[in-house]
Amino acid sequence: MQLFLAQIQTDTAANLPPEEARHCLKVLRHQVGDHIHCIDGKGHMYEARITRAHRDEVLLDLLRAHPGWGEHGGHLRLAASPLRLRDRFEWLLEKAVELGASEIVPVLCQRTDKYKGRFKTARAETILLTATKQCLRSVIPILREPISLKDWLDEGISGDAFLAVAQATESLTDRLHTVAECQEVTLLIGPEGDFTDDEQAWAREAGFAPVHLGKTRLRTETAGVYALAQVKAAWGY
Repeated sequence: MQLFLAQIQTDTAANLPPEEARHCLKVLRHQVGDHIHCIDGKGHMYEARITRAHRDEVLLDLLRAHPGWGEHGGHLRLAASPLRLRDRFEWLLEKAVELGASEIVPVLCQRTDKYKGRFKTARAETILLTATKQCLRSVIPILREPISLKDWLDEGISGDAFLAVAQATESLTDRLHTVAECQEVTLLIGPEGDFTDDEQAWAREAGFAPVHLGKTRLRTETAGVYALAQVKAAWGY
């Protein structure tokens, strides 16, 4: 199934943004009368028919809506320190979408490696959109602007929250029975140099339960994927 991101105008009408329209017409060779599938990025998938197709303009007649299509219903938040190598963090963004993340927060920690100026929001948003369509979801995850870990923790967290640290006595796997019953889960993954003692204390004070992710040391991007996959399995989707 090929998905397009649509701009919804009314309950029965929509259009494709220029870039999506060009892909629809010039790459996939769709024409007036063709039936396509599109999402609004907010939780709906639509079956639609093309009513106008000209250069970078595609108008749609919305035939049927499917709310909640491709989504698990809970809120899965990944907060992770960006990496020195931008492509590794971009890889994590893509995999986070595939594994059901609802929100992604780049948190700047005391050991985040020379990161200021490296985060490209527009590029990251394109990655999220592409991944959302490729893995057949209807919600584009929320992407926060980079924020310091302390400032983010001060905002407060609801639901179950887990801090990934190697020295924790309990594993995330041990906590999956509680995860399965919770509709809001936050995973906090640190930088390549790990969290400082102060940062761990701040997270615990904010309600995060320390957990480890197994006996081997994982890179930040691997830890994020592993933790997300554990929650995905616990939620059964």
